[in-house]
Amino acid sequence: MQSTHDVKEIPQNNHIYYPRNVDELKNLILYAKTNQQMVRALGSLHSPIPSIYAESKDQIKLILDEDFRKVHSFREDKSKKFAIVKVGAGCNLGVNPNDKKHSTLENSFNYQIDQKGYALPTLGGISHQTIGGFLQTSSNGGSSKHNIADAIEEIEWVDGKGELCSAKKGEDLFNAVGVSMGLLGIVTSVTFQLVPKFLVKGTENNHNLDDSYLAKDTNGTHSILDEALFENEDNEFIHLNWFPQKYVQRVTHWRGKIASPDEKIVPYHHPLESHVMSVLASSVLIIGNQLATLGTDLAERLLSILLKPFVLLGDSQSFCDTWFKILPIDDQAPVDHLMSISFSEFWFPRDQINTVMNTLKTLVAENPQAAGNFIIELYCAKKSPFMLSPSEGRDSLRVDLYWYDHNLKGNANHYFGLFWEKLIKIPGARLHWGKYLPNADEKYGELTYDPVILQQNYPKLADFLRYRQEMDPDQLFVTPYWRQVFSIPFIEKPGKIGFFRPKQDSSQEEGQVIQKTCQM
Repeated sequence: MQSTHDVKEIPQNNHIYYPRNVDELKNLILYAKTNQQMVRALGSLHSPIPSIYAESKDQIKLILDEDFRKVHSFREDKSKKFAIVKVGAGCNLGVNPNDKKHSTLENSFNYQIDQKGYALPTLGGISHQTIGGFLQTSSNGGSSKHNIADAIEEIEWVDGKGELCSAKKGEDLFNAVGVSMGLLGIVTSVTFQLVPKFLVKGTENNHNLDDSYLAKDTNGTHSILDEALFENEDNEFIHLNWFPQKYVQRVTHWRGKIASPDEKIVPYHHPLESHVMSVLASSVLIIGNQLATLGTDLAERLLSILLKPFVLLGDSQSFCDTWFKILPIDDQAPVDHLMSISFSEFWFPRDQINTVMNTLKTLVAENPQAAGNFIIELYCAKKSPFMLSPSEGRDSLRVDLYWYDHNLKGNANHYFGLFWEKLIKIPGARLHWGKYLPNADEKYGELTYDPVILQQNYPKLADFLRYRQEMDPDQLFVTPYWRQVFSIPFIEKPGKIGFFRPKQDSSQEEGQVIQKTCQM
């Protein structure tokens, strides 16, 4: 049993602990185990708060510090075709603007490995996240050719028994912990196999819907989109921003491919990189939110007048820049304050493209509130080996929904609910774990959401939950949020009132509970 003194020696600020090494992390977890508290790690806080930690005094919140922010080893292969690097899970990929005390360009993982001549094969739209947070929530870049899982060789973590664990590529446990939302333990380090550094060369241009990748082919299907996302070798990295409003209907194509680091640098310029444009866009979104809720033809026409200048036909730019600068393009926009956005993101099997696109087009055509005041982003993901990755076992179409946090009318849950109602029952539908999920038993239109809808689309969920029970038998890492999402049964916690209660059938393991539930 660890003493209170051991925990008191760990730096703490505003009720958050900052363990500096594995031993201090073990002490915190064993202290929590002794005192029957939850334990949750905070990264860059980019996900909805309930998915990160609970509103409860019976928990330990921590931020990985010092050793966990460092690159621990770097070994270059003699061929120089790859390098092996081990890094702490608390190290930020890029610069976290909300952590100016600890996060700088120079200590970011991307910058450090780039300086040594190497890179990760892909990155998400921003790079604020810690490495642990990025992996645990199923984040990935927009590419059907590259997946972050391809680059991971080993993961280490401290489990609910206070033991340091590790798993290597190819092992079942590796595939369980890779995307696990902190439910198997606190990830401490990740070992990557890096590729040689590269530039990304490409273009960004705007199109009318009928002249874009979202247009139907002569057979009335969306084979053009399928080919663009999954077959076109020039689209190694791709995302499409669709303005679905009735009188806008324009699409921005952003597409790029790997280029030699010796090519001339041509920086990418984000439409909202200047403060003036961000303020203007913010004003347009706030006014547009008011118009979208009116639902009249005049309101829709006025909204189009406001939005079209941000997606002018003929506007185009070419770029060729360093991988870690160009792939997370939204690093250039003030996404953490003025342009703060909430997201919900679907991942569908590739073979459902026609159903998804037809459903989306019908929804936004019939409901101006669904068309909203912003974009719908479409991109893709390469299949992943991780049990709870939304692209586990299949290449996926991704549909990213945007809600502007400063909208004056409505709320994210209601807006996303318009899409959840129509899309969530499409075969194979999965959702990004680090973004908004529906609330259990809440009604969205004609849909009353039951977590089983998502559970049944993860064929390896029962296996994952058995690992979860083994790694964390006292449920230190299980918050009410994740208990609901995965139907994790309660265990008896003597002396605790409220959060824990005895499970109804103590003989059933979690995997069996889910397996039975999913067959109903």
